[in-house]
Amino acid sequence: MKLGFMLYSLGRTLRDGGIALPETFALMKETGAEGVDLSLSHLGDVSNAEVKQMVADAGLVTSCYIGGPSLATTEPAERQQALDDCRRVIDNAAEVGAPVALLTVGSMQEGQERPEARRIMAEGLAELLPYGKDAGVTLTIEDFGSSRSAYQTGAEVLECCELAGPEMMITYDSGNMIMGDEDPVAGLEIMKPRVVHAHAKDWELLPPDAEDRIASRSGKRYVGTVVGSGVIDYPAVFAALRAMNYEGFLSFEYEGRGDQVEAARQGMAYLRRMMEAE
Repeated sequence: MKLGFMLYSLGRTLRDGGIALPETFALMKETGAEGVDLSLSHLGDVSNAEVKQMVADAGLVTSCYIGGPSLATTEPAERQQALDDCRRVIDNAAEVGAPVALLTVGSMQEGQERPEARRIMAEGLAELLPYGKDAGVTLTIEDFGSSRSAYQTGAEVLECCELAGPEMMITYDSGNMIMGDEDPVAGLEIMKPRVVHAHAKDWELLPPDAEDRIASRSGKRYVGTVVGSGVIDYPAVFAALRAMNYEGFLSFEYEGRGDQVEAARQGMAYLRRMMEAE
């Protein structure tokens, strides 16, 4: 297992000018990362060649490239645009040297039911699989935490992949299944035949009347916290990953509202300790 770091986890600090892009990669290396998950929405106008060089200069590799619009639409022009946008994500992944692309295509349209949305998305993913294969990029989706997601649980993610085709793989997010009220280890057990990449984040459970926080399907309310300090049983998650002989990246993710740089230092230190306990 290798330790990675999601650029998304420093997105707010990047946006506010608290850190520059090269400095984010230096911080990742300093905290023990070997790879970086790049996210299209946080790279601005920097070219793929420039990003690739920054990553290399920091002594990292690009472990995953993340982006893409919803594939739930059936309107022909919108759907074609969404597919084209996904192809650009795949192109970007290939150009920066990422072996894996995480396509964030799982948001439902207004009025859609989850099974219908998964079928429509899977049809789009099936169209993209040959393009990814030609580019040398493995395509994945993840158990997505949004209430508008068509796939939150392990069974839902696996179903969408099976509908898309045998080459459609999974990025396992140990935090997102909480939003589908599923135990992260139970979800991993369901998805493990297709897991090629992984994310590690955590949540703090809040009182039922808490406002402006993320809610699970059953109405439990959460706020992001530093990995290892929340509700997720990470010793059990690591044990499950080791039991399946997982050798890919496990990338740090933070969705809390605190200082992102300090959260990175704390969370990465925790993940390093867990990995060293192997």
